[in-house]
Formats: sequence, C-alpha cells, structure tokens
Amino acid sequence: MNKLRLVTFLLLAGLFIIESCKKDTIYGSAYTTKPLQANINSTVWAPDTITNTITYNSANSTKTLLLEGTKSQKQIIMTIKLNNASNTPGFTIGTYDIDASSVLVDYNTQVYSNGQYVFLPHGTVSAGSGTIIVSSVDSVKKQITGTFHFYSRSSSVDSTGNTVITIDNILGGEFTNLPYTFTSN
Repeated sequence: MNKLRLVTFLLLAGLFIIESCKKDTIYGSAYTTKPLQANINSTVWAPDTITNTITYNSANSTKTLLLEGTKSQKQIIMTIKLNNASNTPGFTIGTYDIDASSVLVDYNTQVYSNGQYVFLPHGTVSAGSGTIIVSSVDSVKKQITGTFHFYSRSSSVDSTGNTVITIDNILGGEFTNLPYTFTSN
C-alpha cells in the first residue's frame, strides 16, 4: 500500500510541477490576408471596396498616389503628392509624414444626414499625426506595398458644457501588393 501512495504522490507532484511551468498565453492582433488592412481602435478593419490610383499631371509635373478603402461605415483616404515628378507608372519609395499639404489622410465615418447616408470626417488628421511608408512598387505589375499609421482627433461639447476629446487610433495599417491604375493627363 505504501508503494501505491508513493506512486500517487509522485504523479500528483509531477502534474503540479508541469502545471506551474506553463507560460502565459500571449494574445495578439488577428490580421487578415487582405491587400489593405489596419487596426482601427483595436479592431481589425479590411475594406471590401478599394480604389488605388497613381495620376501624373503633365501641366504641373506632379504625381499623386490616391488610396481609398471603405467598409463597415468606415473610410480611409490617403493622398501623397510628389512635385517635379516624371511621367512613369511607378512611385517613389520612401517615408511620407502626414503634413496636411502634400501628404493628406482622411478618416471618415458614415452618418445619416439630410435624408441620406454620407461619409463625413470623424475628426481631423493633422500634420504630424502619422506616417505612410511606401516600401516597394512594381511598375510593371502595377502593385504597391507599404504601411501606415495615424490618429484622428475630434472635440465636442457635452450637455454639461464640458469639452470632450475623442482620439481614433489607426495603427498597424498595411497595403500589400495592392494593384493600382496609372493615368497620365
């Protein structure tokens, strides 16, 4: 009987040691394999409608990248304008800080206004509030890859007269081999 107790004790002690050594579970953000996605306020967002164009304007020698995604009453529009650009279907790789001039971002949400649904800015994406990085461009396949992050800030006055500031964080944004169209005018 003593041998049975000893074996039982050793088994229970071994299970206790094994359970004590387990590591904590790490929870991460679940990303999709969509060509455009981001985390909007800690929720994965991957648009189902995407417009991605590069347009060369010969009169001004400018090239503009326009990237727009829409889903679930949310819309992100990013624009990068290059001056003194050449009339080619590619785009310059680089880091573009949002400056509210040549690098613009809008974060819009859908609202019901005057009997119809429209997209309106959900705050302001100001200069210095984020970055768009274009990491690769395949001008033959017309595909572009990069990342982005920014925040949108809005303020309102509540019923007691207090100012309420809302920050929307758009983090971990990426576009991967995203097809684009090129036009020259």
